[in-house]
Amino acid sequence: MSKSTFNPYNHFGFLTNRVARLIIKSVEPSMEKDGHHFPVSCVGILADLWSKDGVNQKDLGISLVKTKSSINKMLTALEEEGLIVKKNDPNDGRGKLIFLTSKGKEMQYTIEEKGREMEAMLLSDCSEQEVKIAKEVLTKMYKKLYSTVNGQQP
Repeated sequence: MSKSTFNPYNHFGFLTNRVARLIIKSVEPSMEKDGHHFPVSCVGILADLWSKDGVNQKDLGISLVKTKSSINKMLTALEEEGLIVKKNDPNDGRGKLIFLTSKGKEMQYTIEEKGREMEAMLLSDCSEQEVKIAKEVLTKMYKKLYSTVNGQQP
């Protein structure tokens, strides 16, 4: 019986994880050069807030698939950077709602522009059809996993 050779590059989980980690690693120097001193992973919080401002910490944790303590650390970093503020949740005496500051709102344009540049570089060797199919497949995977993990639709 011959031993089969394992090729991690044939597995979606391996590929998506590595691509995401490499994107983060390639973005970090640019953020530091621009004077931003918070982890790239915090951009997910900003993205959620650009989509809908005034979100509670629990919903951010669900959306980003992060623990409460991880979300707290990320929020502290964004607060220290002056990008968000926490306000009491009128519907939950113990909860906080997270809002963007004007600086946090302005940052959206910079991040979107850098994102477009990154995508253009990454996808320059791909056809429009390949990009469309890749996005469709990843979206289906995301929705299935999200509903499985969180018991609700994204």
